[in-house]
Amino acid sequence: MRRVGRVAGVAAALSLLAACSGGGGRAGVPTTVPPAQNGPAPIYISVGASETTGIGSETPLREAWPRVLYRTAMPAGTVFVNMGIPGATVQTALQFELRPTVDQKPTLVTVWLNVNDILAGVPAADFERDLGRLVRELRRGGQTRVLVANTPPLDHLPAYKACRPDPPAAGPECRAPGGELPPPDEVNRVIDDYNAATARITEREGANLVDLFSVGMRSRAAGIEDALVSPDGFHPNAGGYQLVATAFAEVLARTGPL
Repeated sequence: MRRVGRVAGVAAALSLLAACSGGGGRAGVPTTVPPAQNGPAPIYISVGASETTGIGSETPLREAWPRVLYRTAMPAGTVFVNMGIPGATVQTALQFELRPTVDQKPTLVTVWLNVNDILAGVPAADFERDLGRLVRELRRGGQTRVLVANTPPLDHLPAYKACRPDPPAAGPECRAPGGELPPPDEVNRVIDDYNAATARITEREGANLVDLFSVGMRSRAAGIEDALVSPDGFHPNAGGYQLVATAFAEVLARTGPL
């Protein structure tokens, strides 16, 4: 994701973060482990932005959250494909990630897209419309299980605090290639709107919500939030990726085996 989107990813990283690319291969290339039994192998595809490709990790192909989820929570023989595109918004995913994903008839799809939309100034209503379409088409009429992450807290990210000192006038604007982050009160309001939209979409479309916002706030309350962010101040580190993967794994476990 762009530096700005990295803020987002970081935001997510704030508390949990994100990212992973196919474990043993290039993004978009299936990765498999030997099957444990006969029958069709489950197919897991991750849709997202830089948090999904592992930016911020020293070893993205191993530490990014989709890779960790695949390695720790998927049945033997599962096929894994990472469709993440750094800097992606929901519109980007509709254009470049949706069709290749649906064409592979996946068993499971994870979706984490929101920060770059916030950075691009996409209104919550437009975000809800586009994300709703994405989730609906990924579901393939109920044939694919879809897990959708909401937006983690962003206002305590080191990179964000560095450009929003107290008083704000003392520091530079929070500009990045993808847009400009609004002041803390405004960004928190936007996140609330986006998360309400995400909750409505998962309920309406029969998908499953992964509440990264709550994970991030629990990390903050425990005093470990800063320890989950990579040196760039935006993206998660290995510990942040693990926390995100765990949040997805818990929802996956509650919804039954693949």
